[in-house]
Amino acid sequence: MATQRPNLFELTYEETKITYAPEAFGGAQRLHYDGPMGQHSFAGEQINATRSARGLEISVTLDGVSRFNTITLTVFVPDIELDHIDELSFRTIGIQSTRRRSMAGGPGAQMTSEELEVDGLAKLIQFHPRRPAATL
Repeated sequence: MATQRPNLFELTYEETKITYAPEAFGGAQRLHYDGPMGQHSFAGEQINATRSARGLEISVTLDGVSRFNTITLTVFVPDIELDHIDELSFRTIGIQSTRRRSMAGGPGAQMTSEELEVDGLAKLIQFHPRRPAATL
């Protein structure tokens, strides 16, 4: 196997597991979050992926239902190349930000951020499209 970029990232911190595929089926990126904020799946434009000096910054909005709170998760995925291997462990960071808007008459919006220490596993896997069920 030659040097290639991973196409699946498994990220964990505390009780949270995030799976990110930059180009899954049909070339669309996908992210699945399973943690204290519930289970959430995101695809395509629901995921904000921005290239930076650190690698790839991946952000999703975990809770935007309430007009008073918005919770955003950002994880930094470093540029990794797999040289003759199928997977590689790494450590990175993430940030969970909560923006609280005030009710009428209260002070302005407040932003709090929590830094996350994230363990990662970069993998090179083969995606196989789901086959239709056989009919009898």
